[in-house]
Amino acid sequence: MADSHSVQGTLSLVYRLQTMDVEVLRLTLEIEESSTLIGVARSEVESLERQIESSRKELEDLETRRSQIDVELRETERLLVEGKKRQKELKHPRDIQAYLSEMEFRRDEKDRFEEEILHILENQDALRKKIADFDAALVREKGSFEILSAEKGEQIQERHRRIGELNQERSDVENAFPDDLLKTYNRLRISHRNGMVVARLLEGSCEACRMNLPPRTVTEVKKRQRIVTCLFCQRWLYLPDRGTEGEPVSQGSLSQDMRQR
Repeated sequence: MADSHSVQGTLSLVYRLQTMDVEVLRLTLEIEESSTLIGVARSEVESLERQIESSRKELEDLETRRSQIDVELRETERLLVEGKKRQKELKHPRDIQAYLSEMEFRRDEKDRFEEEILHILENQDALRKKIADFDAALVREKGSFEILSAEKGEQIQERHRRIGELNQERSDVENAFPDDLLKTYNRLRISHRNGMVVARLLEGSCEACRMNLPPRTVTEVKKRQRIVTCLFCQRWLYLPDRGTEGEPVSQGSLSQDMRQR
């Protein structure tokens, strides 16, 4: 690359490719962030659904247990009634003592059953309230999820569409690259932070690493006779023509955005 036109042309192509790659990366990150938000919202809905299902199962189990206790309680009450009928027939002190012990046991059992039923009823009331709260929260979370999913879903589709356009545009730009240059660019893009291979020369400093460059390096860049790399970050230094279409007006904002990420 002996003349300034070829150097400028090369750097212009590399810059265009880099700008598209950085934009694709930014859009990809936004897609990932949107997908994460949707996933978190979906997890909230699914968590509430599991809690409701678990609470309803617990309510069912309590109802089953209460039904069992009701049967046992009725049987205990029946035995107490029958025991009172037998009381008059008892004559022997030993039989009377056995009867009294049995009746005391049945009464204790009846009290225990009634106390357990009362405890179950209290737990059921608490569970019904808990389920009602979960149901209300689920309605809210589903509504929020549907709104978020629709909004972010549209954004994701739009970003995928834009990435498709950029990839097509990138393919067209790649066709203008010599194979060896494209391989070099792709290698450097992987090795450089944020995929930035080209950096503008701004007031004697590298735009990417912000380091002041030696006057000799600055002079070499301004000559535009060969590709000059930054002594500190090894990026290709670019001195665009002011007011030309190929000037990387957005390079600073792009690099700042990617550094923040």
